[in-house]
Amino acid sequence: MSTIQAPPITVRDLRPDDWPAVRQIYLDGIRSGLASFETEAPSWETWDAKNVYRVVAESYDHVLGWAAAGRVSPRWCYRGVIESSVYVAAEARGRGVGRVLMAELIEQSERDGVWTIEAGVFPENEASLKLHQALGFRVVGVRRAIGKRDGLWRDVVLLERRSEVIK
Repeated sequence: MSTIQAPPITVRDLRPDDWPAVRQIYLDGIRSGLASFETEAPSWETWDAKNVYRVVAESYDHVLGWAAAGRVSPRWCYRGVIESSVYVAAEARGRGVGRVLMAELIEQSERDGVWTIEAGVFPENEASLKLHQALGFRVVGVRRAIGKRDGLWRDVVLLERRSEVIK
């Protein structure tokens, strides 16, 4: 009896030529209604300027997902605090892609002295909540009716991960 192996997943820094695939995955997440308050993807220039850390997961040169993070504030006291996002293509969900992306983002950011990563997740996005908690994020609280999406007030679960490396 032969076993079927999952295709290999490689994580690497995101390049500008990845943007069309990254944008499509982002748009799919936006359309789901579970991933973002946004209703449109920004331009590459806007997205790139916001995100200090950017990684993609790929298999056989096909982008499966991405993770990115940007500074929460320009103030010196928050220099080690970033806010992250992770998106996985529908066909790649449940294969550990989000986990390897976030693990790489955590590793890169800790090398740079980041001590806290924040994430905001809609409470209905159970897969994202489980992923974050499995990687050491803890629920800080729920921001009640913090913003509107499609005319409805939405809650956001605020999570944070404090580095065990940066003390």
